Amino acid sequence: MEHSKALRILALFLCPATLLLGHILGLLYPVPSWIDKDDWINTFFVKKGWFWTSVVMWWCAFRYKGWNKHISLRYFVLSVWWFVFTQAAWFHTAPIMDLIFTATGGLCGFDVLDTNGNLNQKFHDSDVRRTKSLDKIHTLLKKFQLTTEDEFLSNLADHSLKSIRRLMGRNNGDGRDGEPPVSPSELNIFIHDTIHSLGGLGSSAACRAAGGQWTGGHDPSGHIFLNTLMSMLLLGECDFFENLAWPRIKRQGCKLSNYFTDLLDNSPLLNVLQRRPQTTYDVLWELFARPALKCLGDLVNFSLLSVRYVVWENPVFLLFAFVFLWWYSFLMTTLVFHTLSEQLSGLLCAYVVSGGLYLLTIKNSAKRRLV
Repeated sequence: MEHSKALRILALFLCPATLLLGHILGLLYPVPSWIDKDDWINTFFVKKGWFWTSVVMWWCAFRYKGWNKHISLRYFVLSVWWFVFTQAAWFHTAPIMDLIFTATGGLCGFDVLDTNGNLNQKFHDSDVRRTKSLDKIHTLLKKFQLTTEDEFLSNLADHSLKSIRRLMGRNNGDGRDGEPPVSPSELNIFIHDTIHSLGGLGSSAACRAAGGQWTGGHDPSGHIFLNTLMSMLLLGECDFFENLAWPRIKRQGCKLSNYFTDLLDNSPLLNVLQRRPQTTYDVLWELFARPALKCLGDLVNFSLLSVRYVVWENPVFLLFAFVFLWWYSFLMTTLVFHTLSEQLSGLLCAYVVSGGLYLLTIKNSAKRRLV
């Protein structure tokens, strides 16, 4: 019962408390320079977060025999909300977060050049993203140049392509590597109008695919929304099978400690004293080879047992590992990305459904216990 109460408190208040913590840390310490949207955590886990969260949640439900129609209903509701808010509100339409952004004046921008004709450092937030975007823009402009019959637009496309190649450090092959003959602002406008004329830039995903940058407007934080939704799903559902998880951990807790003790119980000197080798070869074997082989064998056994213990027997550890990962991603987002109002809107949009859903579930569970 105490575990359930703690989990419910954690599920409901973890993300709001983390948002507050992140902004307090931001006031006390400088912003970390090593935080990157394209690091391995974001690339392989957070951007595919709903997949990982779904796998872990259903695996726990299966291993703890916690599946029922109520879990399926809650998962369905949250999955639909995740999809319409971050993927698409309807067939062939932008998600809700992008509709909010465009409704408040946001658009897909292409301010590639600064006033001096150099790469605009405000165009995207990292060198990696700027390089990828320039390559995408170059590809689209090249296709436009090959298909347009307007000589004036073709010349503008040529100037734009040369400028982009210069920014990317490529040789234009014409010996002119100085300032572009057309003003930077004109080239920015041409790039913007040309790529927008191709259509289909009403979503952040389409904008990224074209090399553009989401600018202006109110952009609800997708990271805050997603991490909140995923954390509440995992912690909220954990409440319904934790009465099976903790007793199992208590029963099986000694297995790993025994194997860990075996790893430490591997003294070369003790091998020599116990086995009393007679030859130099035997002494060397007992001092060096036997301890190494035994350590390797024990390490393999310990690793296999650890995987079995965590993934098969006690997947609640896996669940909390992912909660920690989502919490860490949430905290990093509060420190670096989006404004406070955009973070709050992402948080509130997640809580509108997930918070209400689990509060209702907790209330109904309490009624059933009283009955």
